[in-house]
Amino acid sequence: MANRSKTSMRIGVSTVCIACALAGVVQGGNLTIPDIQYTESPDGASPYNGKVVDCSGGIVVAKVAGGRPRLFLQDPNALDGWGAIQVKGWASDAFASVAVGDWVEMQQVFVEEYRGTTFLQYWDENSDGSRPILRVVSSGHRLPRALVVDVNEIEAPEYLPLEDAWLVANHRAERLESMLLQIRDVGVVERDLGKAQDNYELQSFREPNDTGARCWASDYSNQDRQKPDLYVPEIEAGRRLRAVTGVLEQYTNLGEGFDYYQLLTLSEKSLVGLCSADLDQDGDADLWDYKLFTEQLLVPSLPPVGDLNHDGKVDSTDLDLFNAAWQQADVNGDGIVDGDDLDI
Repeated sequence: MANRSKTSMRIGVSTVCIACALAGVVQGGNLTIPDIQYTESPDGASPYNGKVVDCSGGIVVAKVAGGRPRLFLQDPNALDGWGAIQVKGWASDAFASVAVGDWVEMQQVFVEEYRGTTFLQYWDENSDGSRPILRVVSSGHRLPRALVVDVNEIEAPEYLPLEDAWLVANHRAERLESMLLQIRDVGVVERDLGKAQDNYELQSFREPNDTGARCWASDYSNQDRQKPDLYVPEIEAGRRLRAVTGVLEQYTNLGEGFDYYQLLTLSEKSLVGLCSADLDQDGDADLWDYKLFTEQLLVPSLPPVGDLNHDGKVDSTDLDLFNAAWQQADVNGDGIVDGDDLDI
């Protein structure tokens, strides 16, 4: 074990992992994020785990405050996976001069696997005496578009009663670790899951009978979450969402019975609810919804799903609200509210 005196960051660290004490320096040019992240190891560990490297970096797609603040860097050229990585700071103000949209590169940074996630450690000093360097190369970059994935690509863990553990069946989501992702057409099934009981389970409402079409998410990194609440207000059992966007993190602690992936939402914009004109709540606003509204406008019936202003009747006021909601959500103007509007 090793002791370090943290001077410029004013943080004391009493212990570090053995791998850090044995750290080697990788010779050669800058590594890309995919160079560091790509692995064929069953445990998902980076081949550079325990090494000091130079990294050409990527765009800051998320910045999470705290005593151990974090940056999520993503390489916009890595479209199919292995394209993002987390940087952990060891002082609350470590990234005060960094903004979302900056391109950040790093030199002499230690790569470490911790709780299933690959980190670049931005502390004061490595065990070999070198100091990590973080540099903002340029600013104002447009963020990479969130990669749209099926829910089953970041499949939820299964509860194994004999082990009293929540474990993911496979790690095919490893290539998506720390990347900006989006899932669509999901409903909130259950809350109070996971190590901190702050996870919730999302199920595809287009595949309600597919037990694999589920994933876990969390709002603990959501800047609009009101503390001490664990969730943003949209997260209620039974609520359907057109889209959920976030960065993917793995949490592994087999000693406590956990190994799962979680989609971390970042702000209130991370969650897109159903269009209020989507009366049948199938994720689209289309002619079926218009037919349903017209029927209720002409012949009152229960439940009055067309009563958008909740005054107990379906009338011309609701028609105005129905049309306004449809037009606002139909971003591409093709007359239908669907996934294509989320792509713009």
